[in-house]
Amino acid sequence: MLDMGIPSRMANAVHRLFGGLNCRRGEVIDAVLAHDERLPLADQNGIMTGPRAISVAALQAARECYAVCARLHDAHAIKTGIDAICARRGVKPPVSNSVGGYIARAGDHAWWRRALRKELMRRFEHTSIQLGLTYVRADPYVSRETCMAQAAQNAANQKILESATATNEHGDVYSLDKLAALGVSNKTIRRGELMLRIRGFEEVAGDLTHVSMFWTITCPSKYHSVGGTNEKYVEFGSPTPSEAQAYLVNVWKLIRSALHRLNIRPYGFRIAEPHSDGCPHWHMLLFVAPHQQAAMEKIIYAYAMAEDGDEAGALKNRVKLVNIEVGKGTAAGYIAKYISKNIDGFGVGDHKVFENGQTYIIAPDLFGNAEFTASQRVTYWAQVWGIRQFQPIGGPPIGVWREMRRVAGEIVQNAPAEIRAAHLACQKIISDDPAVAMQADFAAFIRAMGGPQCGRDCTIKIATREESVEGRYELVDAYRPVGVYLAAQPHAVYESVRYQWTIDRSGARAGVAFAVPRTSVNKCTQPAKAEPAYQPKNRIPALSFDDGRSFHPDTGKPCIKVDHAGLYMRHKKRQPGAPSTHLAYLRGKYRNPH
Repeated sequence: MLDMGIPSRMANAVHRLFGGLNCRRGEVIDAVLAHDERLPLADQNGIMTGPRAISVAALQAARECYAVCARLHDAHAIKTGIDAICARRGVKPPVSNSVGGYIARAGDHAWWRRALRKELMRRFEHTSIQLGLTYVRADPYVSRETCMAQAAQNAANQKILESATATNEHGDVYSLDKLAALGVSNKTIRRGELMLRIRGFEEVAGDLTHVSMFWTITCPSKYHSVGGTNEKYVEFGSPTPSEAQAYLVNVWKLIRSALHRLNIRPYGFRIAEPHSDGCPHWHMLLFVAPHQQAAMEKIIYAYAMAEDGDEAGALKNRVKLVNIEVGKGTAAGYIAKYISKNIDGFGVGDHKVFENGQTYIIAPDLFGNAEFTASQRVTYWAQVWGIRQFQPIGGPPIGVWREMRRVAGEIVQNAPAEIRAAHLACQKIISDDPAVAMQADFAAFIRAMGGPQCGRDCTIKIATREESVEGRYELVDAYRPVGVYLAAQPHAVYESVRYQWTIDRSGARAGVAFAVPRTSVNKCTQPAKAEPAYQPKNRIPALSFDDGRSFHPDTGKPCIKVDHAGLYMRHKKRQPGAPSTHLAYLRGKYRNPH
């Protein structure tokens, strides 16, 4: 493992702690330096740990897991050993439905690289929040190091997409980045679809004479670092933005349950965005029947203020409500700036935040040749902490909307009225001729599905087919969508158009290889082989643990596949009364033919 190091900016921040808040010295220094076998936050030059160091650590961890599999003899012992390795490195153990899949993940360099990178990024950013380096007066939302690291990772992912091609059964060839740009990963398309859905909710609410309410819910003060100055934050254990998000999720769970007991079913959208110190807060645009408005307000206020509701500033800052009056702007227009701010900043102008009684403008920052806007910082914040930015509340399942777009028009010509209405609402036709051009209509889709409060009891559902899919690590049973059907006629399926794609990654470096330790499996049961040619210590033999097809990074030729499940079975502890592996081998070799 590399020598321990911390970034230069963090070292300076720790040094400043000795001039004030002396009670925090030990805690912060321990948080920065405590690592067990984790990656250091920076190299010896004070620069944030990079991809190469992460890759080396991933190789070491995968080798150690493989050695555990070779040394131990039952599933429980293997899992315990691998779980301990994961705990020392600060990552969650693999999740799998089978022993073979569990071992395949633990022995895969790529799985470890992803897990270690996530752990390093979150630990780095949490330390930056604790030291006050992530804050409105320093680096809002995320630190500059995290911005540069996440931007580099996104660029690397984009290069992989550009270098890979997809070919369908008709011979059509596309690069993966072009296909990805056709979906909601495209920020423009994502923003447009969100606004389309919100306008659909608002139009339906107008038909039903429902009122619109705009809520803002914030975490208690102990979840806010406030630039490293909040003692309550330290006393509470310095929670991460992920833990603050979990608090908000739990509060909404309690609110939703209480509302449902009174048969109050609001619908709308929720947006999670960060304060400048990384702590999330929620904006919610909700529609509800007028006679239920007062009861809903009491429930939301009660649960949002249940924890530390008597602290200073709680009544003013914890929960805010704006009732959007008819004739004074639209609900979609009110929430549009929040959607743009958290995606690409389109049409927003200055990116403003209100904190500590003051309004700040978050200007773009330039580090080297890279410029980072406020909206980019928000996107990186969500990527690092794994926080879902936008989520619908109530309404019909969006999966039916997207599946319906795959259904050809001639398939639904003789379908029931609900199917035809929903299909027409999902279509968008781009044309210079105004008589031909047509926009999708989410409000019409909501009506065809049974209304904004239909939930899972919608009139149209997705038809699925169970398939066994050969994944990277194991064979899994999955339910693949194949079309839609009317809930009242479950046997009449209107099939969607789907293609069989073959992915070619020959243009990318698709694998990293390393040597397998010797075990009892290859001491006596394999034929003798010639000694391999001498290789330098820094050169890794071409043999991969990857359960999928890997390629040597230099030659581009396929590496050897390792049967992880078979490896486990060869080392599996025999059942009581069963013969040993060697005895079973001898019985098979000298079996009496009579």
